[in-house]
Amino acid sequence: METENSIYRRWNPPVETRLPDIHGWLQDIHSAHEFTSRLYHELSAENPDPVLLDALSTAALVRYSRCFTTGKRARLSIKELSMASATDIDLHERLRGIRDWHIAHPVNEQEVHALYVILDGSLEATTGAIGFSSFSSVNLHMQPSEVSAMLELCKKWIHWLNEQLIKEEIPLRPLVSSLSRAELLALSQDEPQPNSNILARRP
Repeated sequence: METENSIYRRWNPPVETRLPDIHGWLQDIHSAHEFTSRLYHELSAENPDPVLLDALSTAALVRYSRCFTTGKRARLSIKELSMASATDIDLHERLRGIRDWHIAHPVNEQEVHALYVILDGSLEATTGAIGFSSFSSVNLHMQPSEVSAMLELCKKWIHWLNEQLIKEEIPLRPLVSSLSRAELLALSQDEPQPNSNILARRP
């Protein structure tokens, strides 16, 4: 229950809970859904902007994949999504694969990456190499059918995660109900502070 003048206090319950993780997963999946929705509309445009397609597909894949990697939060698994079909699971693995192979790492065997020598292409040319060039190519854009399927997969995740929120809150309600208003107000009102040091290593 929330009001217009809600007061927040930081609480460490006496039992284990995944509530903060679920909120984090929901935030990422909502973002992934929003980026994917905008990608879908851009793909439907008469003249899609290739730069925007690249940016939106990259953003959607990164935000989606954050839920399924190891970090401060617990790691979510596609196996937990009971409503996922075999097609959903295949799509999930493909999305994760694109992120792992083509976004998180610069060059690997999935990409075309080579050095070329440049020659004068004129019929009368007799010279050898006149310069060098390199070429690296990877297709980050998803097909329209995959984008549409990703939207539906995100919707399934959002529905499931909202159900998990309700389930996770049930054992916490009697615990927090046992605290008086004075006890609740005495709890810390500090906000979690992120580590802003971009050079810091994860444990």
